Amino acid sequence: MRIVIIEDEYLMAEELESLILEYSPENTIEAKLSTIDEAIDYLKNNNEPDLIFSDIQLADGLSFEIFKEVENLAPVVFCTAYDEYALEAFKANGIDYILKPFDNKRIGETLTKINRLKSNNTSQNDNFKNVIHELSTRNQHSIKTNILIFKGDKIIPINTSDIALVQLEAGVPYLHTFDAKKYVTEHTLDTLENDLGTNFYRVNRQFLINRKAIHHVSKYFARKLLIESKLTIEEQIIVSKAKSSEFLNWLQA
Repeated sequence: MRIVIIEDEYLMAEELESLILEYSPENTIEAKLSTIDEAIDYLKNNNEPDLIFSDIQLADGLSFEIFKEVENLAPVVFCTAYDEYALEAFKANGIDYILKPFDNKRIGETLTKINRLKSNNTSQNDNFKNVIHELSTRNQHSIKTNILIFKGDKIIPINTSDIALVQLEAGVPYLHTFDAKKYVTEHTLDTLENDLGTNFYRVNRQFLINRKAIHHVSKYFARKLLIESKLTIEEQIIVSKAKSSEFLNWLQA
């Protein structure tokens, strides 16, 4: 397939290209575009690709603006850190909706599904309705109001709104609450990321932080960001250059 990538983060675009070609080396990446205007110009003046992978939140706006300007018949796989855009993605010829960060399994599933749909001539709109349903069902059932902590013979319910951040220390995950208490949890950061919902951001492999726990953010070297939390902790909370734009979009949401 001839594929176009629309992504304003250079490293994200490179990673996505690598994952696509790793799964299907026969695919070709026709272009990597980073702005709404650039994408509109390319799609208006070049042959229509077989597939488009598009970030939703670009530096100059939402990528849906592209598909309002361009008569695009190519299926679009939308990529984002959030899932509140699913319905609008469906209206913009979306065939799948991938939540960041990318992983090779998810990209592989998407490419396999698209190839299957092409061979079966299945309606992409019907397929995307299923994606929306899966997202809404997952959100409805996965976000928890309490996390259970097992301490000796006690089970302590911790309200998720009381959790400031989750920190991995020497392989052990700890919940830090706003009242400066610290609890060992049996849950992994991956599990907690799903359970706690979009008010929490997975900064890196070590930290998951509540938006309300952020006091301020400072610029750091190599275009990274340094988070100053409202809690006193020894470790620095650093956002990588690759995730800084996504993080700031989440912070202001």
